Amino acid sequence: MKKSLTALAVLGVFAGSAMAADVTLYGALDTGFEYFHHKTTNFDGTSVKDDTFDMQTGWDTGNRWGLKGSEDLGNGYKVSFKLESGFNGDTGTMGQGSRLFGREAGLTLSGPFGSVAFGRFGGISSSAGTYDMLGYVESFDGGDGNVWGFASSSRYDNMVVYQTPRFAGLQLTAQYSFKTDTKEGDTVGADGKPQYNGDEGTSHAQRYASVGLSGEYGPASFAVGYELTKYGANTNGARALDKDGQLVFVGGNYDFEVVQLFAEAQYFKHQTAINAGDDATAELGLGKLGLKGYGLHLGAAAPLAGGTLTAGLYYVDLSEEAVDQADEDAKYYGVSARYNYPLSERTSLYAGAGYGQLKDDDSGNKDQLTQVYCGLVHTF
Repeated sequence: MKKSLTALAVLGVFAGSAMAADVTLYGALDTGFEYFHHKTTNFDGTSVKDDTFDMQTGWDTGNRWGLKGSEDLGNGYKVSFKLESGFNGDTGTMGQGSRLFGREAGLTLSGPFGSVAFGRFGGISSSAGTYDMLGYVESFDGGDGNVWGFASSSRYDNMVVYQTPRFAGLQLTAQYSFKTDTKEGDTVGADGKPQYNGDEGTSHAQRYASVGLSGEYGPASFAVGYELTKYGANTNGARALDKDGQLVFVGGNYDFEVVQLFAEAQYFKHQTAINAGDDATAELGLGKLGLKGYGLHLGAAAPLAGGTLTAGLYYVDLSEEAVDQADEDAKYYGVSARYNYPLSERTSLYAGAGYGQLKDDDSGNKDQLTQVYCGLVHTF
């Protein structure tokens, strides 16, 4: 009897807190099928092919469940939180390195000054979370599955974010991570690969900083951003790269109602990889010394037969930053399209296809992929 009363009391406390803090439970489930063709061709004409047809999850919308809430502090001030967990809908396993709230976990204080947030968030070019800016400049908001080719940031731990109020259509966002990945250390990982991420608060920790500006003006909007990665070091002081990673992007979109057009350009240097799909840069031996180059994107989204057709073109010109010899050049080409059809306000069907190719201009080696997919999305 005493345990029952205690349990009821605890539930009452949580219920009261939930009402005061205005807590919302939300989520999304996305499950479907994909045919994937992967081919690596060597300079001598020999090749290796791989074809798969399997169940895929989170292709159109990342699978998630989350809690978010806020409390009005008065005088224009508010505190809010967001705890978002990612998972694989086909297996039920947790995503983002098996973190409980790996997609996002943050506490935010906002007021007339803007907002300041603390926790785990996506970078401004990560295509993830509250502070992502690629939605302004990219038709797929971060590529279509394995087709993208651009350099980008990711979700990072130990982040502090400041965001100004939107004034005259403009809003500034600044981020800093004291250590990007708390699960990563400075020795050797479970996969046998060396890790370069020392203790938080030291120069051996991998750190990240960014600043971005967005503008919203009716049917037109734009974004420009800069990201800096301070690569971490292992116990011997060796770093993943000796130079800091840098990325700059600029672009925007305009909604003509019959079609919404997107354009983006980026420049990057001292990057360890690009998003070429299926570890294409590593397979061609690129990224060990650092990658530099630029990327261009044109995209469109248009209403069609009750749904939306989205398409994107990608071009990336990059090179391996050799020290005592000429840089090794490579190029990436990508094209993709997807059709979404709503069955209701919270449920939709989608289908799409894409092609990507990364070719080493010096060796002649190339990596190609073709993807065809379909799925069902439900949000709550």
